[in-house]
Amino acid sequence: MPDIGAVLKNEIKRLSHRTTKVFYSPLKKDVVELKRVVMRQRQAIQTLERNSARLIADLNSRIARLPEVTAQDAQKIRISPRIILAQRNRLGFSQEAFGRLLGVSTHTIFLWEHSKSTPRQKIKTAFAAIRHLGKREARQRLEAIASVNGGAQQTRGRTGTPPLKD
Repeated sequence: MPDIGAVLKNEIKRLSHRTTKVFYSPLKKDVVELKRVVMRQRQAIQTLERNSARLIADLNSRIARLPEVTAQDAQKIRISPRIILAQRNRLGFSQEAFGRLLGVSTHTIFLWEHSKSTPRQKIKTAFAAIRHLGKREARQRLEAIASVNGGAQQTRGRTGTPPLKD
């Protein structure tokens, strides 16, 4: 004959599980549904972050692009060491920042300002495009160039020489 205490204990345990199951089964379903909602929201957030990163990169690349200048306009522009220095000082840029804005190295800016070399036609076109920029717009373009390049200046084989802009 089974022990009456064990039988009572098992029966109380069974009844208590049965009554608590009534309360907890809807809650379990709610928890499962909430987990699904959270998963969908995480996926939506990841999608939005990817899209926003793509849009920000696109916007920065558009800002970084200089206005179009024809080759004839670029040939008409006079570029002398004094004019290059004056333009750089007007914008308040260092040689490094001015070089990043034009897509050349710091040493190239130094050589131009000291009459050791002259800018090529492609750079004359870029110079013609930035000569009408104000300080604020030039800073925005420089920040956009830095964000497009990932903050670091890419090189073109030789140390310190930035890539040519196409």
